[in-house]
Amino acid sequence: MERKRAEGRPVLVVDSGDLFFSIGANGDSHKALNKARMISKAYGRMGAVAINVGDQDLLQGMDFLRQESSKGLPLISANLLDSSSKTPIFPPYLVKETSGVRIAFFGLLPPGLRPAIQNGVGEKALIKDPMQTAQEIVPKLHGRADLIVLLSDLGMEMDRVISRAVPGIHFILGGNERRLFTRSIQQGETYIFQSYEKGMYVGKLSLIIRNPASPFQDKLKPDQILREIGGMDSRIRTLQRDRDRQPQQNIDQAIQFIGQQKARLEEELRHARDYLASGNYFLWTMELMDMMIPEHQEIKEWIAEAGVEKD
Repeated sequence: MERKRAEGRPVLVVDSGDLFFSIGANGDSHKALNKARMISKAYGRMGAVAINVGDQDLLQGMDFLRQESSKGLPLISANLLDSSSKTPIFPPYLVKETSGVRIAFFGLLPPGLRPAIQNGVGEKALIKDPMQTAQEIVPKLHGRADLIVLLSDLGMEMDRVISRAVPGIHFILGGNERRLFTRSIQQGETYIFQSYEKGMYVGKLSLIIRNPASPFQDKLKPDQILREIGGMDSRIRTLQRDRDRQPQQNIDQAIQFIGQQKARLEEELRHARDYLASGNYFLWTMELMDMMIPEHQEIKEWIAEAGVEKD
């Protein structure tokens, strides 16, 4: 993050949840808490602006999360409520202004906690329905922010459902799937991303914003369309060879049909290229955190002093 910020562009660090603990992890609770505190300290050092509370973050109970929040860690959750007051335990959202653009982050975690997690939480907290929560909170954010980003611990299927049912969310950043998605998934004007697991990759969303009120386009869309057109050209050539060997009316019809599809894609390609020149666009990349990246000396000393085992 220091290296990225040194490039001179504004950088916002966020996390979609399940940052501190893991179901089925070996070791005693004392070691787990030590490691979680180290992760919290490191995220503070990185200057994270919003961290969603995931369901596995509740494994050790609420005390740890409350303590870290009181120290300034920017935990958020729109649907994790105090069971007695029915109000959010942490801020439901945060708005960060950068380069004159107001970006709102709100967080959601899934209902139906697993027994191991419920035992840690006890009766102190309850999970409000994430769909209802999103339907209530997104309209409130429209007047307070130019961009709305959901930090989601819900999983891809629920992310899709929410993006269809709740218009106005620009991006959904998730990690619950623990699968490697190198491209965005689009639902209407909402784009969904996943960043794999265990910090093995850093998902980087680069934004070019010319008009916050306009929708976004994937910078790689023209390349994707070109690949589709290339596939159609290859298919047409194959059909033409088949027709030359044995003329058939249905082959001519297939060539005509594919040609019509190609013409539509060529028109879409022109629009996509024009939009890149004048509209908002994004580029999503996954950066591998491999062993070639030098360790940060300060963090390395923290780990040694705390006796935390790296994994």
